[in-house]
Amino acid sequence: MGLATPLSYLCSGVVLNIISQLITDTSFSAPEAHIIPAVKFTATLVGAALRRPRGVRPAATPSQRRLMAAIGLLDASAYTLYCLGFFACGATLANLLLSGVGQVLTAALTRWVLRRRLTGGQLAGIAFVGLGLAVRAAPAFLLGAAAPNDGGAAAGAALSREQLVGAALVGLAALLYSILGVAYEKLLKGEPAPPPNAEIMWHVSILGFLASAAYQALYTLPNWDRLVAQRMAASGTSPRYLVALLALFGALFNLHMLVQAAVFKTEGAIGVGLVNAVRGAVITVTVAALFCSPARPHLCLTPQTILSAAITTVGGAVYVLAGSGQQPPQPAKAAAHGAAAEDKKDK
Repeated sequence: MGLATPLSYLCSGVVLNIISQLITDTSFSAPEAHIIPAVKFTATLVGAALRRPRGVRPAATPSQRRLMAAIGLLDASAYTLYCLGFFACGATLANLLLSGVGQVLTAALTRWVLRRRLTGGQLAGIAFVGLGLAVRAAPAFLLGAAAPNDGGAAAGAALSREQLVGAALVGLAALLYSILGVAYEKLLKGEPAPPPNAEIMWHVSILGFLASAAYQALYTLPNWDRLVAQRMAASGTSPRYLVALLALFGALFNLHMLVQAAVFKTEGAIGVGLVNAVRGAVITVTVAALFCSPARPHLCLTPQTILSAAITTVGGAVYVLAGSGQQPPQPAKAAAHGAAAEDKKDK
């Protein structure tokens, strides 16, 4: 496949986070309005509907339908928690925690649920990730990053109460996403063969869409003036600018999921994990360059955040590269190999 698709996956993820930060910066609504999750679930459902096969669609088994419903529930819950955490702690910390905590939890679930043994290199990668998170969570003065004369950017290394709550929400989202990953792997590698990606995305997105639509109808719309209208007027944001950002966010999210599926199909979890590990560092630098200001010191680069991003990225790279030689055989290849062995035995 070359580097084109992984780079597209990396770039789409970085741009998606920049757009998310731009939307957050407009302060057009209260976090509890859950506008961004509504846009995400609507966009992915529409995208899946447009890509679903015409005519007779491959039927999913009852167990596959139950698994897709569970994945949809996990996705809806995890993304809602992540959005609330993103609002509170910003793109840099949210992505660092999601990738770092998610990797550690996925490794644990891989070991205890899927019964896979981890190599020494993978354990070393997990240790690096844990160290990187510890560096970011440590009080700033331990590293000398919050000296009184250092200004707002350095002081931003210390986490406020709101950011700590946001970090906890992102950590919980990472747990749900890790469980989702195990369920998704079971769906993809189980028997019989899974439905096409568009069919999976339709079944996964529809639950989040229905839950989001119900929430908007029962809570957001009745409280629209308090949750959206007043904040929109106070922010001075142009409605056209906001609609354009939300539309771009929805379209790019679909593209990001398509490219992710392509990377996963050709490179497996190793390729996806490596790109995500690199993405955290790229987002840290990019968001700091675009959004750092005295009013938002938590988005600025400090020795602490740079060190944390570097260690976490190294840990992610070590973890995925250590497992590069242990990719499980694909079901079709394994079946062909087994059939060849049986034929040889009969002869």
